[in-house]
Amino acid sequence: MLKQKVLLLILVLVLLLTAFAEFGRSDAQASFDASLASATKDTLIVAIGSEPATLDPYAHSKQEGFTTTTLIFETLVKKDKNGEFIPWLATEWNFVDDTTVIFKLRDDVTFHDGNKLTAEDVRFSLTYGAESSFSKNLFGSIDVENTKAIDETTFELKLLQPYAPLLEALSSFRAGIISKAAHESMGTEAFGRAPVGTGPMKFTNWVSGDRMEMDAFADYWGDPLPFKKTIIRIISEASARSIELETGGVDIAFDVSFSDWIRLDENPDTKLVSGQSQSFTFLLLNNSIEPFNDVRVRKALAYGLDMNALVKIAWQGQAEPADTFYSKNILGHKTEGPMEYNPEKAKELLTEAGYPEGLTIQYYTHETQVNTAIAEIVENMWGQIGVKVKINIVDLATITSMNNAGEVTVSHMATPAAIADPDAALLIWPIYRTISVRHNDQKVQDFLDAGKATYVESERSTIYQELQDYLWEQMYVIPVAFPKAAFGTQRNISLDFAPSLVPDLTQVIITE
Repeated sequence: MLKQKVLLLILVLVLLLTAFAEFGRSDAQASFDASLASATKDTLIVAIGSEPATLDPYAHSKQEGFTTTTLIFETLVKKDKNGEFIPWLATEWNFVDDTTVIFKLRDDVTFHDGNKLTAEDVRFSLTYGAESSFSKNLFGSIDVENTKAIDETTFELKLLQPYAPLLEALSSFRAGIISKAAHESMGTEAFGRAPVGTGPMKFTNWVSGDRMEMDAFADYWGDPLPFKKTIIRIISEASARSIELETGGVDIAFDVSFSDWIRLDENPDTKLVSGQSQSFTFLLLNNSIEPFNDVRVRKALAYGLDMNALVKIAWQGQAEPADTFYSKNILGHKTEGPMEYNPEKAKELLTEAGYPEGLTIQYYTHETQVNTAIAEIVENMWGQIGVKVKINIVDLATITSMNNAGEVTVSHMATPAAIADPDAALLIWPIYRTISVRHNDQKVQDFLDAGKATYVESERSTIYQELQDYLWEQMYVIPVAFPKAAFGTQRNISLDFAPSLVPDLTQVIITE
């Protein structure tokens, strides 16, 4: 009897201590903890590496934000697994001519704010995208003045000039259709923190620095997803994301560290989903200033790098040396290199350019595992041809600002291709871009203009191959790598790899 009383007393004390521990905590935090503790297949928990400033699809460029909004926004058309364009919010479309497309819309689609989707919402979304600096590269060919809603379910898209990758762009994560009423009433900033779309999940909560939450949209026009709630957790450390995945704290962990790939792949409870990305990394050379306005210097710097060794070390074997200016899975790719490693040739070219004793350059970078490794390797290799490198490590905001102002001399940079098209893959090359390589070469611009205005695929391919020949000859930038990428999932989660690095979370399959 005494033993039973003691046990009962201990149980009461435990309950009291638990109650006191909960006292003072916010109801929201307690609820969130409970949801994590009881997470089932009804809740999808995803870890991302950094917090987007906004979820407005036309006001940012962060992959983490776009991955999140694959659940919130939908597009006029989609691509199926065979690469064919299929109807989505649009039921059909017709090219009247090279610059006019008529779309018919579904009449059973409702926004998360209760408003019905109309052609005016589509007009508002795409013309907004055409004028935004973040999405102008994809939608800048839209004729904003003459694009219009003909009636509630008929939309006429006009182009300023023919634009071959139009359907590719309209099926991308950048082309989400947003509620005009919500955007105008809330304002851009507020809308970005509480976005309103037509997707299967409705945004519900954002705890800055910690998580974003969504619930299944009860009035969704399509088939429901296999989960009723989504929690996007913001976990900045790559190793911490992997640990959360391995211990069951998250279902999917994006942007996992190279050092964790093998372990996640071999763990019976997790899966590694990897593939070749559409990203291209390069050494930026500011061609508007000396000595980089001299092709002999640019080629000398290229000859002075053992690219195979550099890529193997920096990416720990998870990248290929770049053989041209965009990846193999995009139309018109042509193998041009990699550049030969020839230190003696590099020294000869530097002497011809007037630098027999070498030169000193300022190298700018922001700190990541890959960037740091590349900076140190470049410093060593270029030192062997008489080029002294002074490494300047700054934060990402600073290097972006400096680059826009033309103050970055040399740096390692990367361009992800939002769509699998050469026009998007060659993002850095248009003369008008403030973050371009400042080549100011009209011949490059002429190639770009011709390529995107040509609808015949074989002709486009030829144009882009000639452009790659020319860019390799000029070496305005030094191609470095085509990186691989990977994310991890629980064993019961299936999600295809996306070369754009923005997997569609509506395609998650959960098995028992």
